[in-house]
Amino acid sequence: MTVAGAVHGWDPIPRRWQDIAAGVGLLALVFLLMLTSVRLAPVGSTVAAWWPAAGVSVGAVLLARGGQRVAMLAGVWVVCLVANLIGGRALPAAAGFAFANAAECAVVALLLFGFGGPGRSLRSMHDFWRLVLAAFAGAAVTGVLGGLGATAFTPSPFGPTARAVAAQHLAALLVVLPLFLQTGQGVARSRWERVVQWSGVVLTTVAVFGLGNGQPVAFAEIPVLVWSALRSSLRATCIQLMVVGFLASVLTAQGLGPFALDPSGALVRPEVVAALTQAFLAVCAFTALPLAIIVRQRRELLARVTESEQVFRHGFADAMLGMFILRCDDSYPVAVEANDVAARLLRTERDALISDEDWFTYFLEPGRSQVRDGMLAIMADTRSGWRGEVQLAQDSARWVELVLSPLNRNGTHFMFTAQLVDITDQRGARELLEGALRKEQDAVRELKRLNDAKSTFVSSVSHELRTPVTSVVGYTEMLIDGLGGEVNPDQRDMLGRIRRNGQRLMILIEDLLTASRLESGTSSPVLRRHDLRDSARGALEGVTPLLRNRRLRMNLEVGSQPTPVMADPEQLERLVMNLLSNAIKFTPDDGSVTVRVSHQGSRALLSVSDTGMGIPEDEQDQLFSRFFRSSSAQRQAIQGTGIGLSIVRGIASQHGGSVSAASVEGFGSTFTLELPLRDPAAVDAGAV
Repeated sequence: MTVAGAVHGWDPIPRRWQDIAAGVGLLALVFLLMLTSVRLAPVGSTVAAWWPAAGVSVGAVLLARGGQRVAMLAGVWVVCLVANLIGGRALPAAAGFAFANAAECAVVALLLFGFGGPGRSLRSMHDFWRLVLAAFAGAAVTGVLGGLGATAFTPSPFGPTARAVAAQHLAALLVVLPLFLQTGQGVARSRWERVVQWSGVVLTTVAVFGLGNGQPVAFAEIPVLVWSALRSSLRATCIQLMVVGFLASVLTAQGLGPFALDPSGALVRPEVVAALTQAFLAVCAFTALPLAIIVRQRRELLARVTESEQVFRHGFADAMLGMFILRCDDSYPVAVEANDVAARLLRTERDALISDEDWFTYFLEPGRSQVRDGMLAIMADTRSGWRGEVQLAQDSARWVELVLSPLNRNGTHFMFTAQLVDITDQRGARELLEGALRKEQDAVRELKRLNDAKSTFVSSVSHELRTPVTSVVGYTEMLIDGLGGEVNPDQRDMLGRIRRNGQRLMILIEDLLTASRLESGTSSPVLRRHDLRDSARGALEGVTPLLRNRRLRMNLEVGSQPTPVMADPEQLERLVMNLLSNAIKFTPDDGSVTVRVSHQGSRALLSVSDTGMGIPEDEQDQLFSRFFRSSSAQRQAIQGTGIGLSIVRGIASQHGGSVSAASVEGFGSTFTLELPLRDPAAVDAGAV
């Protein structure tokens, strides 16, 4: 037999034997109580005046687990049968009463929580009414079955017997069964109060039910039970109810007390005595148990509320920010609570903050109106809260961030919480940052203006220079060709120098104009399908004049299949020529320059490699900046303007591509152009 709540001191004993011992012990207690109750039955009565075994037997069934309750029910029937037989009842009557007791246990257990269900507690009025329903049902079943058994096997009539049995079992269930239910924690009381209260219960019960004159003073028991319900734990009240029931039943069975005797001193019929006694106990239970439950619930609720208030007070008072609780009607809000941080922020005593003064007066306009509008919007349920920055009236140099949140509505008043954080320093820092940002924005705008002016100037000057320089170069070529008359060798040499420098100046002007158009976005390439290999070949032909009087190996590595891209052929050839001219300028004699055209996946690749002086690593990030010239080029006085590579990057970007550089100082450089490959699948198929 498995019984919940096995004694913890039995840990050395196996659990199974603990359960069996607990079950046997409960059945033994039921047997002793039944035997005692039968022995104490009034002379001439077929029912006992006290039947606490009913509550204990139901409790034993409740404590058993799951399907093992059936075995406990069988044990209850056997114990009841034996106790009734020993008590002097005939076998048929004993069997009938035993069956009635077992049926009562089954009905009460099923109504409380069902076989196999979890244990029930007695902690709320819902639990109490469930207990009352189960007790009435069990008592009714026992009363009917007991009345039928008494009528069938004894000369007792059905009605009085059924009422007496039902009353005694109802009282037993209401008084004893709560001891087997969970009733919560105890209550701390002084030892003297417990002694006095227990003494009052015992002495009052003995005094009321020990009288030999039948005076109706049973009501005197109620105040001491109410005292217990108000001051003791629920379990202590249940125990005292059981003590009252035991003493009242024993004394009444001895022919004493207000129920055994009438006011004249004559004995009352035994069945009526038992019914009155148990009805009295039921009334005591109905008085004390609900009151004790309500008091316990109130005590627990008060403890939770007190704990919650303490937590709130702790969080409110010790908060690192200013806190207010505001009450607001239709006129203005007032502070009903504030913490010390709020008092320090507003430079006012905390007690002075909690007043009927208009809370808005602590803030300057326009913040005051903004807070009022936010609060009205919350009250109108058009927004859930408000946050903003306001200026303090007591110190206009100080600013706080204010957060309003609705708390609840109490009748005609709205309750709010207000949180204040001093943001004076943060606001000052923010204003400094905003001022610095404005200055930086002004500087950026000024730099942009200067850059635009520079670009406009360069473009204008380049346009203005191109016409006269073109004329100079043209007339120089005419003079060289003899159109102005015959020239001698010295004159021809001088004219050749003029033409070469004029052509260099023309290239410089064209570079400046191209860079200006790329920067301003006015350059519009005309894209068409183009073979990247043609750009490589054309660029090599274009730099042929630069190779005069130079000892350089020029290499071209291209595949046998076209490398199609969407490009402006003229601009693309200019890009490659810029890369080649740089490679030729920065590669000493006996070096080499290699142009490679290939593809990788969906990208077309063109690279220009040289074995020249290379570029210092710390300067490579600036390679494509306008007018940048490396330190090595400046040391060796190599001519150049520093805009060629910026033009290369601009043209590559216009074509949806990119250009990158890899260089090692003293060993050369490689510049790689990547462009989207036109129809890469066809190119791969051709390569195969």
